[in-house]
Amino acid sequence: MPYSIPIGHSFITMSELKNKNEDGKLESIINAAQKRFAHYGLIKTTMNEIASDVGMGKASLYYYFPDKETLFESVITKEQQVFFDEMYKFINTNMEATLQLKKYVKLRSQHFRHLLNLSNLRSDFFQNGRPVFAKAFDTFNKSEIEMVSIIIQHGISTKEFKRINKTEYAEFLVELLLGVRMVKLKYTDINAFVESDYEELEKKCCKVAGMFLKEIQSESVK
Repeated sequence: MPYSIPIGHSFITMSELKNKNEDGKLESIINAAQKRFAHYGLIKTTMNEIASDVGMGKASLYYYFPDKETLFESVITKEQQVFFDEMYKFINTNMEATLQLKKYVKLRSQHFRHLLNLSNLRSDFFQNGRPVFAKAFDTFNKSEIEMVSIIIQHGISTKEFKRINKTEYAEFLVELLLGVRMVKLKYTDINAFVESDYEELEKKCCKVAGMFLKEIQSESVK
């Protein structure tokens, strides 16, 4: 899948992206970095190793990315783009808004799980990687709210949902789901995450989504 960056992302412009990716090197670098970060984590991965993986010198690698953190952010952004591409396959259909929101919650749980695995999470991700991750998270959060707003508007148009403030309720749902994930991370060691932890997290997120849907569904649907 061609690599793209959501509009508004700040570290590289779309024209720069197009020019630098003319020979396909940019995508090759990001793919190689993705594998390295997933296996070794952010801290243990070096730019020398990534350059070697794609068959270029370290100096050439810096032409595409000024530092490892920027490259790490690009890898995260690529994963986020995969999530949105998958979601918009459903949003751009006549699927009921209720089903779209349920699909969103499940795909969001899968994305969260993949992100944990991708980053080979240890304490280095939240401590050393926090600034660069915060930038990518902020962009993702805004895009996520916009996407949920579109789903809610669809539900309002089809009379599945009440006439509510779509942005306000989208923000509310995204924050609720984030809260569920953060509570789980607070009381469960990331390094000890097993299948049952992911299943429990998804179950709780689906339960929250069910309560949210009951609140916004129109009387005719209930």
